Amino acid sequence: MSGCWKVGELAKRTGTTVRTLHHYDRIGLLSPSRMTESGHRLYTDADVVKLHHILSLKQLGFALEEIKAMIHSPSFCPEEILKLQLSRLNEQIGILVELKDRTQNILDWLHSGQPISGEQFMLVMQMIRMMQSPHFSKGLADELERRSKRTGLKKLEEINAEGQILIAEFRSCLTGGKPPDDPDVAELARRWKAQMDAYAPADAAFVQAAERYYGENPEDAAAHGMDSNLYTYIKTAVSLIEER
Repeated sequence: MSGCWKVGELAKRTGTTVRTLHHYDRIGLLSPSRMTESGHRLYTDADVVKLHHILSLKQLGFALEEIKAMIHSPSFCPEEILKLQLSRLNEQIGILVELKDRTQNILDWLHSGQPISGEQFMLVMQMIRMMQSPHFSKGLADELERRSKRTGLKKLEEINAEGQILIAEFRSCLTGGKPPDDPDVAELARRWKAQMDAYAPADAAFVQAAERYYGENPEDAAAHGMDSNLYTYIKTAVSLIEER
């Protein structure tokens, strides 16, 4: 019969299982609408549409009991379900595109011919996350990538290690009660500024982009021992030496 399917045929065509369709039938969610003269139950075109709605709602995170109530409601609107599913698919596509770009960038680093350690690999991944965040314009992201590749992984690891030492020394001064204009803090600020200027673009746009990124990703800053109080302390100290 045209436009009618047995349970096994429908399962195969829709990527579900016979067990799933039998379960939907048992709980009153989706049952075959027709029956042959020999007693075989058949799913119709309307049943297929209903199955699509069920699977879409399931993918959107609804429980079967919720789906049952929704599709049996007089106010049920299939168009809204399709819009929700399309929105979710676009979101997933965006995530996959971002993952693809990150993977390609990491592959480019690996193809540079330099051996890469676990620590270096994590540094690369963090840099890529920063460059692909919405806070960095394409121009800033491209400049940061150029500087990173020009610097090289080994040097980047050395810069990161030196940065960790400086952060620890800044924190020691902060907890020790030394003000940002203390001579010891000023010396740390000069070392910090020299390191940042050698690696990152020394302009307000980059600083603002980095601040917004770390503001939304505090776990990245925390991984380096940085928090908002310490960052404010360091920023104040650097601004003081720039004024002199």
